[in-house]
Amino acid sequence: MTTTTSAGYVLFLLSGRRFAAPLDEIREIVRLTGLESLPGAEPPLAGVINLRGVPLPVLDVRAAGSTTHGDVLVMTVDGDAVGVAVDEVCAVLSPDDLPDGEAPAKTLPSYVVGVRRHDGNPVLLVDLRRML
Repeated sequence: MTTTTSAGYVLFLLSGRRFAAPLDEIREIVRLTGLESLPGAEPPLAGVINLRGVPLPVLDVRAAGSTTHGDVLVMTVDGDAVGVAVDEVCAVLSPDDLPDGEAPAKTLPSYVVGVRRHDGNPVLLVDLRRML
């Protein structure tokens, strides 16, 4: 059993799959609008958005061509704000809504740190920093 303690979780979709990340790691959630590409930028850097007058780099691990719609999970990495594009933020859940589950299968990527259940469906608990 995985025992990741969090104030809650952000439930989101990536390519039709449900994921969750600890709410403690997310500074805010904004819509993905006005994404501007940068010359010479390579994936996963999709570009920048204007967040209250400050350029926010947005990393996108979704399928190619998904960069025009979605939401952005804003987090702090090494003291800098960075956004992670997702298809859709579905909900912010309390710890009780996503109780401890099982350890992930060893064949799953290292960024998957647990498997939980929400409404009877599996949800992969991820470490966003490892995902990037």
